[in-house]
Amino acid sequence: MKKTFKPLFLSTVMAVSAAMGANTALAHNSHDNQRIVSAGNGVTEIIYALGAGDQVIAVDQTSTWPTEVNQLPRLGYHKQLSAEGILALEPTMLIGTEDMGLPSTLAQLESAGVEVEALPLKHTAESIENQIKSLAGILGKEEQGNALWEDIEDSLDEAKALAASYEKKHEKKVPVLFVLAMGGRSPTIAGTGTAANAMIGLAGGYNPAAEQFKGYKALSNEAMLLLAPEVIIFPGSTSNPDMTPETLLEQMPILKQTPAGKSGRVVAIDGNMLLGGLGPRTGDVALSLAKSFYLDQGNPSSNES
Repeated sequence: MKKTFKPLFLSTVMAVSAAMGANTALAHNSHDNQRIVSAGNGVTEIIYALGAGDQVIAVDQTSTWPTEVNQLPRLGYHKQLSAEGILALEPTMLIGTEDMGLPSTLAQLESAGVEVEALPLKHTAESIENQIKSLAGILGKEEQGNALWEDIEDSLDEAKALAASYEKKHEKKVPVLFVLAMGGRSPTIAGTGTAANAMIGLAGGYNPAAEQFKGYKALSNEAMLLLAPEVIIFPGSTSNPDMTPETLLEQMPILKQTPAGKSGRVVAIDGNMLLGGLGPRTGDVALSLAKSFYLDQGNPSSNES
């Protein structure tokens, strides 16, 4: 028995090790060989930031960054996806946030064997961290996910520090409004429960509209003046190329009478980053906004943050 036990034991260990190695290789390959449809700009940005962009075969119309995605097929708005268009591309996975749809589309995709990952969507730093770590786990990019979140967290901490320093000295935060003026529609102001309000908060600002209403709402001239924003943010650049600070002030002359309009503190951000969940650019944009709130006072700011 002693003569046969050792070879048998060794052969068993070798077989188990080989099986484990095969399973590990299979798991690695399964992560690297996905055909992903990404729905929601924030999700798309995270996938690319994790280094898995080469597995994305199509995106929704809100996904505009990084620039590589503009070469991919687009499958409509992330809340109104078509199962036929997606299935035609033979994907293995659809990744988006819990607000993507339609529900019938998701059910049809799952019945066809497509893995559907719908991530929770909240406009908080914790939600960004959870999305990054969830996607990192799905894609086998845990190390990259940890590094990505650390970078974002460092920028958010720096933004908080700028705000805290100003608040300690002046006993207030800078009041900031986000004005949505796109597509020829009547301009509206962001209240609580919006990604824009979350961005203002992450940058250390104070949104006076958040105390008055939820979502987006058109305001009277009198109401706008009472809010007295010292900084105005609006969607510009690639998301709204025809809208500049000058154009916005011409479109809404009442803004010229606010502290922000008088001092020229009107700042453009990429509006697409507010759709489909906040993504990996949040830290950099929040820090840039914080600097415009607390370091560039009295100086006109028309550059995109």
